[in-house]
Amino acid sequence: MTNHPQNKGEVIIAPALAIGLALFSYFLFTAGDTMAKWLQGGYHPAQIIVTINLVGLLVMSGIAVHTRGIKQAFQSKKWPLHLARGVVIGTSTMLVFYALRHMPLSDFYSIVFLNPIWVALLSRILLAEKIPPSRIVAIIIGFLGVLVIAGPEFATLNLGFLAALGVSFLGACGALLARHIGGDEAPATFGIATHTVMVTFNIPAAIGHYTAPSFTDAGLMVLYGCMIAGAMTGISYVFARSRSVSQVAPLQYTQMLWGILLGWLVFNNIPSERTLAGSLLVIAAGFYVMRSLHRGRLMNR
Repeated sequence: MTNHPQNKGEVIIAPALAIGLALFSYFLFTAGDTMAKWLQGGYHPAQIIVTINLVGLLVMSGIAVHTRGIKQAFQSKKWPLHLARGVVIGTSTMLVFYALRHMPLSDFYSIVFLNPIWVALLSRILLAEKIPPSRIVAIIIGFLGVLVIAGPEFATLNLGFLAALGVSFLGACGALLARHIGGDEAPATFGIATHTVMVTFNIPAAIGHYTAPSFTDAGLMVLYGCMIAGAMTGISYVFARSRSVSQVAPLQYTQMLWGILLGWLVFNNIPSERTLAGSLLVIAAGFYVMRSLHRGRLMNR
């Protein structure tokens, strides 16, 4: 476990609580992606995105007002950076919907788990961080895993796989922007900016392709929005208040297990041996890169 100095008045949560909250948050993310795939059978993605992000915006705004007070709830000196990150995450979300329409959940997560590898590459390009040989090998193994998962379809430039690759790359960009913004910003501010951008960008298409939802589907969209807001709040709280970030971060790979289970239960999708083999390569490489990046930052302190 990695210990960080505790500032006066700072609240640190117990490792067991951090792990439990992270596991639950990652489950909520996966359940939300499952709903996104399901709802696209009857509604335009823009309508779903606007609905869930309006709900998320209300939830995050309520959290901000509750934790910071009405006068300081929406204050930040870094709104341009927050909005830039919102554009990145918003674009990633649209690619998520496209990818989920064209590929099983298990395949989707296998590609998205390249995120730590993209972070390592971008850190080298943008931040001039050194990449040791062992990390270079892990990066190569990760991309080989993607080729295994894609198989012959990669040669035909399957757009679903390309969209998933875009999701993993933009997720890494969003992570680096969050690091640049800094940890002194309120967690709710990150969500408020992202939700605002996604609602603004998608309203025209949502109006043009609006379909009146059934009572059940409307309830699912509201639940979806609450789940994503809850997941974003939970994982932000864990990373801000936990001393064991290096232990918590790899828990994102539990989404692969949930993706396989929910894909089978909801869509009757069973991952192929090729998908499982490639996923093991991507997860192993991503896990190594994640731990290597963390150790490198500790040594540079």
